[in-house]
Amino acid sequence: MLLSVSTLTYADYESGLAEFRQGNFASAVYEWREDAEQGDGQSQFALARMFESGSGVRQNLDEAYKWYRLSADNDVLEAQVKLAQLYLGERVEGHGPADAAEWLQRAAQAGHAGAQFQLGLMYLEGFGLEEDAVSAAQWFAQAADQGHVQAQNNLGSLYENGRGVEQDYSRAFELFSQAARQGDAMAQNNLGAMYARGRGVEANHAWAVFWFATASRNGNEVAKDNIPPSLPKLRKKEVSGARVNIRSGAGTDNSRIAQLARGTEVYVLGEGEGWSQVYFEEEGEPVLGWVATRLIY
Repeated sequence: MLLSVSTLTYADYESGLAEFRQGNFASAVYEWREDAEQGDGQSQFALARMFESGSGVRQNLDEAYKWYRLSADNDVLEAQVKLAQLYLGERVEGHGPADAAEWLQRAAQAGHAGAQFQLGLMYLEGFGLEEDAVSAAQWFAQAADQGHVQAQNNLGSLYENGRGVEQDYSRAFELFSQAARQGDAMAQNNLGAMYARGRGVEANHAWAVFWFATASRNGNEVAKDNIPPSLPKLRKKEVSGARVNIRSGAGTDNSRIAQLARGTEVYVLGEGEGWSQVYFEEEGEPVLGWVATRLIY
């Protein structure tokens, strides 16, 4: 009989999920509610999200909190993390950062990368927990090993500065590289700084400019200001003809490259097989791209 109930509960959760994916939110709530009332943690979490967003049911944050708490008690990791976020945001009266830390500990110890990262932040900043850079590094490391991009960047910063870990520029460079290649703008800026300073890698101002420009284009507000010191280290050329040939690929701003005017100054970052990767600014914004080498001199 117990096996039958378990199978039915799972099937009803899947039914609710199918209704949700089709946009039938009220039907999804109907499917999940019965399972949630019978103690199914996944259904409780799904129902909580519906009450929080007001999808298929009247929005009710008190009801959302109730179901998140029940789901968290049933060891649903996402619910534990969500509960911690509610406490961190002081959205539940009588609960705060210290309560959040308890739930994050549970989820982090169970292997949730996001919880490990958030717990690391709390230790690093002394928020809700006593400041402890060593513990912060340990939690960041566990999250980083699971591919958590922000944890990789933060752990890289700890290694660069020797905080909570022994200073190791090579390890910092490795971590910044991992996060930068996954698109993290802060890591891209940090990686550019490593290349510019020659920390953990031989100094290379072409790579420094590339990563600073990439970080700036991805929204890092300080990265653009880091570019000028590296430019004098690069070769400067001029475009010899209007509407230069371009090559599509990573780091190419096709529309701007195609409109380069004759005489425009560009900085060469690298060359290969008849193409040059260049950097220039247009209207104060960094631009990267590949142009035919024969069209610059």
